[in-house]
This record gives sequence, structure tokens and C-alpha cells, in this order.
Amino acid sequence: MKFRLIIFIILAVASSLRGEGHAKSSQQPGYEIRIRNFIDSLWIIDTHEHLMDPEIIKKSYCLDFSMLFLQNGYDDLVSAGMPDSLFTVLFNEELTPAQKWKIINPYFQNTFNTSFSRIILSGIKNLYGVDDLNESTVDTLSDLIVKAYSTDWYGRILKDSCRIKYVIKDGEYMPGLDDTFRYEKRFDSWLTITSKYRVDSLAINQLDPIYTLKDFEKSLRSAFEKEVKKGMIAVKVFVAYYRTLNFENVEPVVANKVFRSLVNGDEDYVITDKDAKPLQDYMLHRLLDLAKEYKIPVAFHTGMQAGRGKQLDNSNPALMTDLFNQYPEVKFVLYHGSYPFGGELSALAKSFKNVYIDMNWAYSISPSYSERFLNEWLETVPVSKIMAFGGDCMAVENTYSELKVAKRIITNVLCNKVREGYFSERDAVEVARMILFENASQLYNLP
Repeated sequence: MKFRLIIFIILAVASSLRGEGHAKSSQQPGYEIRIRNFIDSLWIIDTHEHLMDPEIIKKSYCLDFSMLFLQNGYDDLVSAGMPDSLFTVLFNEELTPAQKWKIINPYFQNTFNTSFSRIILSGIKNLYGVDDLNESTVDTLSDLIVKAYSTDWYGRILKDSCRIKYVIKDGEYMPGLDDTFRYEKRFDSWLTITSKYRVDSLAINQLDPIYTLKDFEKSLRSAFEKEVKKGMIAVKVFVAYYRTLNFENVEPVVANKVFRSLVNGDEDYVITDKDAKPLQDYMLHRLLDLAKEYKIPVAFHTGMQAGRGKQLDNSNPALMTDLFNQYPEVKFVLYHGSYPFGGELSALAKSFKNVYIDMNWAYSISPSYSERFLNEWLETVPVSKIMAFGGDCMAVENTYSELKVAKRIITNVLCNKVREGYFSERDAVEVARMILFENASQLYNLP
């Protein structure tokens, strides 16, 4: 018996040493450069953007350096004390770049440190050759932006510079860019319902009366199927900006009571969010029923909301646990790395086969958070459920710069994993390929 135990120990030690030898042998000199070059060579699927139609930009008052502050840079300026009332002045009034800079400058001096400000500064240097943002450069930079937008600027940046094959846009296609852009669609009119006016507006827009809860459900189905025919590849649920992500499974009779109170009210009748919640919850379940029927993924905004005065606790992805259980066939994509709920996201994506991680926007919120949790997610979550890039930007210049940050962080994480012996070099390049292209390609059925 003692002899067998000794043999077992010897074999175990030998196996361990072989494993260590394999890990070390994977660290061939130059692996950091090879991994970085491989990542730079990849075609990317950008899983989430708010990019504005370039033709609309050309006709707007923000075809200058101020465009780069939409939306995240502006939020940082407001966080530093800039009055909300200046939004219209900056983006919807005819001011010179110098006049705009005079407004922005006092607040930019206190926000130049933020990740998104660094993204702006990186973009103007790499794309326009402008080393800094100040009163002596904003005119020149704005002239360069106007000149760039007279060309196929989106094509040059997205295809040539970023090697982005597809962009999933929140909203509609942009004319002339159908080969690159795919889109996801919101159905907020049914999910944030609080007024009779909203019901009447839907009826008018769809040319179909809405008198009963069944009519209301039918109107959602009609809108959903219309978008499916137009090519919608994902549903976007944005409601964490307005209410909690805790959705109860409401009986029809309870939802109908709320609905009847709306349609029987006066034209300007409005109920509170608390009173409307049973109807909203009921309609979210109907939307998930449609997603299940048509096999379309559903992306949820989770974590920090853009803008001010939001209720952060509303957007904790752990609030959705019941939904993951109730709809095992629906693929739930949790946006923004759920910042700052990265630990909760780790547990959810590990525990539920239908929960996916999408890191869009996370890099411009905090590169260090993104690096820390990408490292953790690669240890806890099947790699097939992680999508590692989406700019979530309104200006293509910021998408370009955020992708550079994302590639640097992904390279750092993967090289460290190889250095530690956790991954081989072959493992690392396979992970990069999956999280930057293959996973999104399979999830959204993109060739």
C-alpha cells in the first residue's frame, strides 16, 4: 500500500513538472510583440455606437472641435461644474470655435485627467496632428475637422484605420454605410409607459387603435416584427436610466388594471413610475417573449448611466437574476462591463449560460477597471461569452481613440497571462480573436 502511494506521488510530481515545462516553453522570446501585432491585424466587430450621420453633422452647429465632447466629454465638464444650460449654447447655436473654447476651457482645466478627455486628446494628435487643445489650436483643429468631413471620413477611420468590419448602431442605418452598419432597436415607448398620451401616440403612429391591453401588446408585436423585417439584429433595453432593472412577473389582470387607468384618463393623464411599474414589467416580459420567438439577443444597459442625477442602484445587473432564470432561451447581453458592478457581472456570466459580457464604453469610463475585470472575466467566464470592444461614441474620432486604448489593455492582459503561464501564446491569440470578432459574429449572426 505504501509502495502504491509513493508511485502515485512520483507520477503527480512528474505531471506537475511537465505542466510547468509546457507553460515556460510557451513563452518564446518576442511573444509580446507577436500578440500585439496579431491584435492590430484583426478585423473588429464594434458592438455598440451612437455615431451621428456624417451628413447631419455637416449641417449642424457642432462641425468643429466641440463635436468631440459629445456625450461623455460634456458629462465630465458638467461634473466639474459647468451649468447644464450651456449644452444648447455649445451644440445648437452658431458660435465660433474660439467662443466655444472660452466656455469650455475653465472646466476642461479640471477634467483633462479623465479617461475620456485623454481619448479626445489622443484622437486630435493621431488623426489631426494637433498636440493639445487650447485657445491657439481650436480654430486650426476645427478647420481640419471640416476638411475631413468633406471626404469619406467614416470609411477612412472605421475601415482603414480601425479595421472595423461591422458597427452595431443604436438606432437606424445610415444612408450609404449599409455594408458596415447593423442596428439594434429600443422599444422604450412600451417599457417606460406612464401616460395616456404615450398610448394615443402609438396608436396614431401605427394607424391602429389601442383600447385594451391586448391591443397594447399587439402594437408592440407589430413594431417588433417591423424592425425584424428591416434587419434589426438585437433589442436594446435602456430603461435603467428611468427605473429599476428589477422586473416582476406580473399577472395580466394586474397589468390590465394599470392600463385601464391610463386609457380611461384625460388626455394629459400621467401616473407615477411606481404606479406604472406593473404594466412596464408586464410589457418587458412580452418583449422577451418576442425575442425568444425570433431568436434575437437582448442588450441591457447596466451600470453607470450617462448624465447626472441617475439612480445607480437601478442598474445593478444582479437585479435581473429572475429574468435569466425565466428566459433561459433568451441571450442577455449586459453592456458597459456593468461598471462599477464588475464582480456581480462575473458571477452572473459564470452562473447563467444565457448571460454575456459586453465591454463597450468601459474603456472610456476607466481603463484600469477594464483591465482589472477583463483579467478576472478571463479567469471566471467562458471566453465565448465576452465581447471586448464597442466605442459607445457619437464622434468617430473618439471611437478610433477608444479602440487604441482597448487594444493596449487587451494586449497587456493577454501578455501577462502568457508571462504567468496561465495561457500559452496560442491561447492568447485565440482569446483575442474570439473577444474582438468571433463571439459577436456568432451571437449576432454576422459573417
